[in-house]
Amino acid sequence: MQYIYKIMEEKNITEKESLLIIEQMISKSKQQLHDRSKYFFMWGIAVFLCAIAQYVMLKMLMTHTQRVWLLMPVLVLVHIFIASKELRKEKVVTYNNKAIRSLWLALGISFFILAIMSARISFDMLPFLILFYGIGTFTTGRIIQFKPLVFGGLSCFVLCIAVNYIDGAEKLLILALSVLVSYIIPAILLKREFKNQQA
Repeated sequence: MQYIYKIMEEKNITEKESLLIIEQMISKSKQQLHDRSKYFFMWGIAVFLCAIAQYVMLKMLMTHTQRVWLLMPVLVLVHIFIASKELRKEKVVTYNNKAIRSLWLALGISFFILAIMSARISFDMLPFLILFYGIGTFTTGRIIQFKPLVFGGLSCFVLCIAVNYIDGAEKLLILALSVLVSYIIPAILLKREFKNQQA
């Protein structure tokens, strides 16, 4: 951002022109996020389906229900493969997108550490998962100024607290709801917004 201000000073542009430049930067960040909205869909739908599947299995008194989550490591590999291909093709990277990438990288590492901890220490992971979803989507929404992501993140903060007062398999429904409001719905709305702009 300091680099942008320096350019503004050197070129002596007007206040209106400077606001236009900032708006274009935000729009560019939204567009790049839209191009990668498939990640929101991919992770949101995967977690949603796994949570619902495990809930149904528990209600049917089935055993080893946690095996549905073995899909997650596979999804990590798919994500890395797709992201690395897109990164090689990307010609311009904005500061906003660097910040967003750093945020989700930190959260990805946090998810990994949480999984290791849960294997060594017995504790309920769900509140932490929902909290991380909230941090990621809220911060991303604030960076690109997209309200559905912000509201999705705020919803996750509320659900993170609510899930502690729910017992049994119903906790999985709260997890499914958290990715619905923070991943799936915002991704749909973000994609729709850009379709409207292009039209």
